[in-house]
Amino acid sequence: MRPEVRAVVGWLGLALACARTGEPSRTEAPPTGASPAGEPELVEPVGVDPSLLVSAELAPGDVEAKCHAPTYLARCLQARAHPQVRFAWTLVFDEYWTDDRGDQVAYTEAEKLERRERVMDRLRADGAREIYARSSLWSVLVVATHPQVRGAMALPQVRMVSVSCADDDREFCDCGRLRVDQCQAHAFCGEVHGYPNCREPLTLAGCTRAELCTDAMSRARDPRGVMWQLRSGCFPDQPGWQPLGSAIDMRTGEPRCPGG
Repeated sequence: MRPEVRAVVGWLGLALACARTGEPSRTEAPPTGASPAGEPELVEPVGVDPSLLVSAELAPGDVEAKCHAPTYLARCLQARAHPQVRFAWTLVFDEYWTDDRGDQVAYTEAEKLERRERVMDRLRADGAREIYARSSLWSVLVVATHPQVRGAMALPQVRMVSVSCADDDREFCDCGRLRVDQCQAHAFCGEVHGYPNCREPLTLAGCTRAELCTDAMSRARDPRGVMWQLRSGCFPDQPGWQPLGSAIDMRTGEPRCPGG
């Protein structure tokens, strides 16, 4: 092998080793490679650059604390770590104020309109352009980057914030590109757990962008051909999964697994 070729190969090996540094460890689907039963090797995505999974820490006084639910807090902090990516943000306003006696008093419609307009003015001033007002007057939806939203988040009118993926940033939220061990580190991808060969233990199968998963039991085959019983009503976005329908035989009420 020529010296310049050896140098390139050595550099690529070092780059790959560095790219995997810091990735979260995770109990995941059965390892790749042929199983004792002779199952074919599991083909998984190569995974994304770990920098895509970078998040941030919440510090005292950070406006991201208004992302109340743990899921949304993780998303807000990851969005803050990726200021170039557009997300869909919902800013929710207070509908009441507290008087001197500690009673809650509803804002009038004119007050709600004025408060909402103040938030929208700040969004526009910070560069946000896709702003959608709700008829209920208690929230607005804005598609923008984190820096374009953070100033409005800090306003006293805003009580709560939630964030999800924007349709035009599918690359960032393409959960099917993740390796299984990367699912937990991506705040916008939900983990899908199930039972390989329909037997315990409960195992991380993959992850999905879908947000409306249920508690319905379903079946699917993974890329190796292994039958899984999934418990979320959703399937992994990783390539090669084949949905097989309900995990329960509607005639007998018995599990339809692993025989199919």
